[in-house]
Amino acid sequence: MVVKDWMSSPVVTAAPTASVSAALKLMFLRKVHRLPVVDDHDKLVGIVTRGTLLELDTPSTTTAIGAVMTPTPFTTHPLTPIEHAATRMREDGRLVGIITESDIFDAFLELLGVGRGSTVTIALGDIAADLARALDAIAAAGVPLNGVTSLAHRGSSFALFSLDEKDRRALVHALATVGLNPAETHVPG
Repeated sequence: MVVKDWMSSPVVTAAPTASVSAALKLMFLRKVHRLPVVDDHDKLVGIVTRGTLLELDTPSTTTAIGAVMTPTPFTTHPLTPIEHAATRMREDGRLVGIITESDIFDAFLELLGVGRGSTVTIALGDIAADLARALDAIAAAGVPLNGVTSLAHRGSSFALFSLDEKDRRALVHALATVGLNPAETHVPG
């Protein structure tokens, strides 16, 4: 997965000369929390957040967002892998999209298969051997999977299997036949 698959485009933007009140109105109307600030050539020059604008003590009709923006935010290329992405975008100096923490979180949940049924997690001692053993057992039992993800956390390794709820019991049984017992299961509520 790459940034362009998750970014919002076209981007809602404003000029540095826009007033704080106009920027807030635009943000509320378009339901965005961050507003990239671009020059006359659509080059990104800064960014403002709804929270920052709401916290200002200055008159919002006379203050330009260029005076309160975060200048030159960090950017990334649209083909950057999502796991390396931050919340900034650029392509040839022109703004082509924006990706936020919410977009990254949604991509993470999609990667894990959360929301598409159930998940079953097992601890992995020898990552390659245990994962191969698990997949062989699952294939032999004919249990269909929606996805498999391996991850490391606090010195331990895990495999997360996502599947339809109706297949969860068969998956747990298949794993148990090769001595791999679920560390955790999740059933959507």
